[in-house]
Formats: sequence, C-alpha cells, structure tokens
Amino acid sequence: MRAVKYHGVHNLELVEIEKPEAGPGEVLVKVAYCGICGTDIHAYNMPGIFDWELIPGHEAVGIVEAVGTGVTCVAVGDRVAVGPPGDCGSCYSCNTGHPNTCCNAFPNTLGIGPNTQGAYAEYVLSKFPQNELFRIPEGIQLEQAVLFDVLGVGFHAVRRSEMKVGDDIIVTGCGPIGLSVIQTAKMAGAKTLIAFDLLESKRAMALKAGADYAFNPSDSEDMAKAKALLGHTGGAQVAFEAAGHPDSVKTCVELTMANGQIVLVGSDGRPYELVTAALGPMEYDLKFSFTYTKEEIHMLFELITMGKFRTDLYSIEKVELEEAEKKMIQMSRGELDVARVLLMPNGAM
Repeated sequence: MRAVKYHGVHNLELVEIEKPEAGPGEVLVKVAYCGICGTDIHAYNMPGIFDWELIPGHEAVGIVEAVGTGVTCVAVGDRVAVGPPGDCGSCYSCNTGHPNTCCNAFPNTLGIGPNTQGAYAEYVLSKFPQNELFRIPEGIQLEQAVLFDVLGVGFHAVRRSEMKVGDDIIVTGCGPIGLSVIQTAKMAGAKTLIAFDLLESKRAMALKAGADYAFNPSDSEDMAKAKALLGHTGGAQVAFEAAGHPDSVKTCVELTMANGQIVLVGSDGRPYELVTAALGPMEYDLKFSFTYTKEEIHMLFELITMGKFRTDLYSIEKVELEEAEKKMIQMSRGELDVARVLLMPNGAM
C-alpha cells in the first residue's frame, strides 16, 4: 500500500509498504481522511520534534476493514476516529485520573511514536482499539469527525484550566486549536474573550467562533485597546497560548493579571525565555495542557450532534496522498488560508 514516510527535516517520501493485517485484539482501519497537524509541520521544519523515521499521521478517520479475534468494541463497517492509545491502566498517571499523560501512550501513538505507522497511508492498524478508536455517531460527517484532535486539544485545555464563569479570557493564536479554545471558553461562561492573531483572516474566524474582540498582537494600538478592556483587574484571569510561538507567550504574560493563570497549549520546538525576577512577583500560575482524554472526545461528539459545538468554522482542503509534502510546505509558508488540509490516502470514499 502507499504511504508517506518521514526521514527527517524537509525529507518526506512517498513509499510502498506492506498492508498490515489485524491480529488478535487488533483492528485494521481503511483511512478516509488524515489531517496534516501543526505538530507534523513543526517536525517537517525543525529538529527535536521527531528524532526518528516513521509514517506520520495522528488525526485520522476511516472505516473498520477487519477485526481481530477478541475485539468487541467495534465491528467491520463502523466509522471510527483513531486517537492516542492512552490508559495503559498500570502507570501512575492512569491510576491518578490523568490518562492523557499515560507514560506508555505517547510512544505508542500512531504517527508520532518511534517506529509507528500513522495514517499518511491507505490503512492503519490499531493495536489498542478499546482505547484509541472512537465510534463516530450518526449525524456527524467524516469531514467533521476528523477535526476531533484539534477540537479535543482546545476542549481539554479549558477543562484543565481554573477558568470560572464571568472571567476575562485571552487566547493567543486563532488557528484550529485556538478556535476550539474560544468556543469552549465561551460555552464555559467567559465574560469578555479577546483573541489575538497576526492574520486578519484568522481574527475574523475568531469572532465567528465567539470571541468578543480580535486584535493584532503586533499592533500597539490594538494592544492598548486590549489593556483598556482588561483595565479593571489589570489583565485576564486566564490566558491560553495556542499559537506555539515564543512571541505568543510574551503576549500572554503581558496581558494576564497578577495571580492569573497562563495555559500553554501550543506545541513548539523553540525555547521560551521566562525571567523569574520579572514573573515571580506576579505569582502567575503557569500550566501546560496536552492532548485530551477519550471521554472528552465522546463529550465533543455529543456536543457537535447537539449543535452546541460548531465545525463549520473550520475550512478544509482535500488532497491526494501524493500532495502531502507540497501542502506541508505551503502551510509552513502561510500560503494556505484553511484550517485543515485533509489527505485522502484512498481517494474519495
């Protein structure tokens, strides 16, 4: 079968590999769509994300093709989303209510962990179907369901934060994850939500997602307007960094009130400079947020079905597998004004 292999920075190759077979306890999924994630783009452009070769692709939906003996959670023909395995059930994180930081999950995540085969391929094999396959409810299209990863990351970040009803919130970075943070925070009762992005098109999307204001962080007048809006407390109670950029972190620091919380959601390989002498007197609560739990994906699917979480905000472009590297380069250069590029390893299904 055809697949795209990552060899290192700026080095992707379309290859032929053996089609996997479902053994006992395993499930083979025919891939309908796989999103090109920001993590994939970072790995393509800079070292330190993946230091190993692999078939990328961890945002996939498809149809169950084959089921190994002993599998009861899904059946042939089911529409499923494929997520991180999680929940090994034996590590400290799993046993203390934090399955999304399971120490055994990340290395086994398809398209991320060393030697894994992700969904930049015609088929993907789930070795942990009970924990990494999510049935897609009737009424949700595959094009909607494939957004589960970016929606889930933002959804989890707000749930992990200490945001309260009536808080003032800022979100820096209005890409797919930032839009998810905005929707979730407004749903959770944010009083005033101010979004920041360098691109006008993304600021417009932030307003559609529910932001009360959308500003350019490089514009001094916009920053002054934001500070005036947050003047009562001297800043936002909670700031969500969703761009994965050092400058975005600085914006959060500049606009968060003393004793406020900064949640770092975006992923990036560049170092952040945090000066304790400047930040210590503010007693910021600095928190990191990583991926999501399987329960949160089920919650999201229910919210989408109920019409409480919008997916129409996320523009998509569907392309053949051969265009993976071309689209990754275009996205790196900011040449594509879409929320997600979806690879179709098997063409239109």
